[in-house]
Amino acid sequence: MNKKEQENYYNELLKKYGSPLYIYKESILRERCQKILDFKNNIEKNLNGVKVSMHYSTKANNNPAILKIVKEYGLGVDCMSLFELYINKKCGFEKDNILYVCNNIDEAEMRAVYDANVLICLDSISQIETWGKNFPNTNIMVRINPGVEGVGHSKKVITSGKETKFGITETNFNLMFDIAKNYGLNIIGIHQHLGSLFLNDKIDNYISGVKKCLDLVNKYTDFNNVEIVDVGGGFGVPYKGEENLDFSILEKSLTKVLKNFAKEHTSLKELKFEPGRYIPCESGFLLGRVNAVKCENNTYWIGTDIGMNQLVRPSMYDAYHEIEIIGKNTSMEVEANICGNICESGDILAKNRKIKIPVIGNIVVVHNVGAYGYSMASNYTGRLRPAEVMIKNNQDKLIRKRETIEYIESNIVWE
Repeated sequence: MNKKEQENYYNELLKKYGSPLYIYKESILRERCQKILDFKNNIEKNLNGVKVSMHYSTKANNNPAILKIVKEYGLGVDCMSLFELYINKKCGFEKDNILYVCNNIDEAEMRAVYDANVLICLDSISQIETWGKNFPNTNIMVRINPGVEGVGHSKKVITSGKETKFGITETNFNLMFDIAKNYGLNIIGIHQHLGSLFLNDKIDNYISGVKKCLDLVNKYTDFNNVEIVDVGGGFGVPYKGEENLDFSILEKSLTKVLKNFAKEHTSLKELKFEPGRYIPCESGFLLGRVNAVKCENNTYWIGTDIGMNQLVRPSMYDAYHEIEIIGKNTSMEVEANICGNICESGDILAKNRKIKIPVIGNIVVVHNVGAYGYSMASNYTGRLRPAEVMIKNNQDKLIRKRETIEYIESNIVWE
């Protein structure tokens, strides 16, 4: 498809579904699922009977059209809310393929997870005690903080080390064991997660974190009966043209570590991973339009209808996304900031990008938004969340409707 054909195609999609618009390519989504499945199989065949499970992190993108494809490949899911639990069950995931990885939940939510007979992972001693008081003599997993430096593209997504809210540190292990015993809780699984998004340059950091977790499991006799070890996820994608994550390097490094652990820890039955971003991210792109162009204080500003309510990652994490502007232009190249339509100074998609000055109505394409794009969207300033569309064999299919004012108003109680 040449540029003109692409422009016409995108114009038709925007005319049909409205702007902005989230689009996913099913072929890429399936490629990533297969890659994760191959990774799973390559690790598993070297572990002498230890099961390896992949739990897609639903928070990355919870659209059922994506979840059903994940299920097709035999992958599991992890959930972090009752809605995620509900939607995954509705997509056909069995309880044994669902892990509830929660943070600071109340008794009512715990009760719902218990009633669903889904394994829960608790990440603080107080949460373990609350669970124990309500559901003594049950199986649980616990999330530990191994104390190593985490990995991630932003401090806000690093989930290991001294500055994170997640997990139980070794200092508090004995207290954790005492409380578990007090309520007859059986710690059958250990969980850790270092953070979100590592590529080849951080594989060694990830392996170090895994080693530390496994060393801690082996160090304490109270972990002797642990059957499940979840080493998290964080498998990254290239946002700035970096090399793709080399799974062959990751497999080689991990296999040696995991194989040795499986020999020493004879109660081990299952290893879990939690790929999130990697599966849907590169399949998704966000279409919008240029609504304004101006130069003020020697700075060019390209105003679009893609606000921080549609895609919050650049504003929240200072995250980078490749952006194309398609259509006629002035042929004058400038350095410009590309921004949205929200009344916030931080509502900026990209800073200091070299582009040719566009004209009003040009199409804006933001790449790699399949993960933490729509799932983090909001109605801030009353803006509507866009539609979502899946592309399969060049055919477009609506998988989530564009919101309407009436839909947003439906939950308001007028006096």
